[in-house]
Amino acid sequence: MPVFFFGALAMAVGALAVGIAGRAADGRARTVAAVAVGPPVSAGTWYVAMALGQATVVRPAGVVAWGRYADGVITIPLLVVLLGLLAGADRRTMALTMAVGAYTMATTLAATLSLGGAKFVWLAVSVGGFMTLLALMFGPLTPAADRQTRLLRAYLVVLWLGYPVLWLLGPEGLTLAPSLPTGALAVGLDLLVKPGAGLLAVRAARS
Repeated sequence: MPVFFFGALAMAVGALAVGIAGRAADGRARTVAAVAVGPPVSAGTWYVAMALGQATVVRPAGVVAWGRYADGVITIPLLVVLLGLLAGADRRTMALTMAVGAYTMATTLAATLSLGGAKFVWLAVSVGGFMTLLALMFGPLTPAADRQTRLLRAYLVVLWLGYPVLWLLGPEGLTLAPSLPTGALAVGLDLLVKPGAGLLAVRAARS
């Protein structure tokens, strides 16, 4: 589908922009920049797979792009690392928060691929995981967050809340709005979250 090819191209540009932003960084900023390239690279790779029909399933409700949620298993932990690096979190806390983020997206993927009552069971599990993720992000991951770290945290959380809305509206979830171009909206959201958060993190680290 054209929207997936566009997503792949946009993520390549986003990864390049993050890399350029961090090219002159050193110390902690260099580490942040290296991690920040990961989310758009991962997302772009999965968009290629979706464009080739290798990470999608066609159902009566429409094309279920499960690759987007498989990508989240990788990108959510990387975004957690960015936040943890800026906040000075210890490695154990970062590892725990990364694991919870990956678990949340893995169960979302299970909900996306499930049918009938199983979809709602996995959805409930995923919501529980997300609540735990938020508790860690606003607690031990950022115990003494400065203004820029709080800004990045708020930026991520607000945008992350858009994903379950699109999931409920589109064919991946409950198809509540079948005529809404949820695929295109998800690409826009991905751009804001993956390269967007990376650019914010690199800027915060360099300052």
